[in-house]
Amino acid sequence: MFYKLEKRVADKHGVIQRLSNNKKYKKNEFYQEKINRTELAELDDIIRFEIDLLEDEPNIIRDYHGWSFGRPTGYHIACSPKYNSTLSKLSLPKHSFYNAEIDLNKKTQKYSVLHFIQKYLQDIDYKKTQFAETFLLKSSGRTSRLCEVGEIKSEKHYHQLNKKLVEDMKYLQPKIIYFRPEINYDVWGLRGQIIISERAKRQIEKDQITGVEMINLKDTEMFKDLEVIFSNPDYGK
Repeated sequence: MFYKLEKRVADKHGVIQRLSNNKKYKKNEFYQEKINRTELAELDDIIRFEIDLLEDEPNIIRDYHGWSFGRPTGYHIACSPKYNSTLSKLSLPKHSFYNAEIDLNKKTQKYSVLHFIQKYLQDIDYKKTQFAETFLLKSSGRTSRLCEVGEIKSEKHYHQLNKKLVEDMKYLQPKIIYFRPEINYDVWGLRGQIIISERAKRQIEKDQITGVEMINLKDTEMFKDLEVIFSNPDYGK
């Protein structure tokens, strides 16, 4: 079973504030460009966050906060040292943890940012993966044509067909993602969203990580019809 990783809006303490890049140190565009989906960043300084204070809400730092202003374009998780430790126990794609601090009430609290590079189109077994031609402008994501399993032969083939489909206001959407045997991720990315495994969910719950919401993919509009298969026999152990 797989889950979409989200930031909680509120918990028993109240509304959970979001983090912002502290513009006294770096412009917002800096991390948007540096922490991208192409390569891991080389940062010469720690990431300095401010917290978006809300009136009448307690200033409590959780293990997981959303990053609002200055948010990177790449896959990332802003996390406490405790959450950092949890994530480090899991199988991750190519990644780095960047040191960070949250400035709050003239004090600083240690934090970090996980940045990972992963393109699912490079990790799948195309012989067993299935796509569908889908209308771009249909709110329901209605399928135009269901491709045969293995019909898309490679990542290059995918991009060739997708380029032609865009001219007809369509695109290729995965229906069955079948990962190659050497791929064994507990945290990965798809369509700009972070996906986690059952094992990751159990570890996050065991470590009592705060600020985290984990939504079953079958309960999401975006991924409700998606089937994900890891062919590695050790996956999830």
